[in-house]
Amino acid sequence: MDKPTQQKLMDFLKANFDTDGNLRFLAVSAMKLVAADQLTTLFKVRIAITFQAGDSVIPFFDGTDMYVGISPSSIKFAREHEWADGPPIMEGSPNELALP
Repeated sequence: MDKPTQQKLMDFLKANFDTDGNLRFLAVSAMKLVAADQLTTLFKVRIAITFQAGDSVIPFFDGTDMYVGISPSSIKFAREHEWADGPPIMEGSPNELALP
C-alpha cells in the first residue's frame, strides 16, 4: 500500500471511529485481497485501539478485522454483514499485545 493510500485509510478510520478525539490507534494493518472492480481494491483491515482518559492511555485494547474498499476517488466500508454486528475479536487485552 503506497503512502497516499495509507494516509487515506488512516483519515477514514479516524473520521469513523475517533469522533471525540479520545481514541488511540495502537496498530493498523491492511492486507490487499482482490480488486472489487477495475477501480476499487478491497482490503482486510485489522485495528487495535485504546482510549485516552485525561492524561493517561487506558492499558487495555480492543481489536477487530474489517473490510474497506479504496478507489482513487472514494473509500468505504465493505462486507459489513461479516464484521459490523459482533463484538471485537480481541477485547480488554494488554496494550503490549496489540502488535502481535
